[in-house]
Amino acid sequence: MMTPSAVRDYLRERGSAPLSDVALHFDAGEDAVRAALDLWIGKGRVRALTDGAGCSKAGTCGCTCKAEEIFEWIGERRLAG
Repeated sequence: MMTPSAVRDYLRERGSAPLSDVALHFDAGEDAVRAALDLWIGKGRVRALTDGAGCSKAGTCGCTCKAEEIFEWIGERRLAG
């Protein structure tokens, strides 16, 4: 079940993850995941990054390529074990 706390724990353990990976992990829509991540962004625990590895023509070619949204945990890291 995806809750803001579960998303927090997932990012804490991984350090960072693309939005699509988080959504896949929780079997949830990207909009729902983004809402949970926005909560942590507002608390200063997560920051959004953009991977520029989308389309080499920077979106001018008319394709559906887009840069991947990556979210990084910047709060305290949880140590495994």
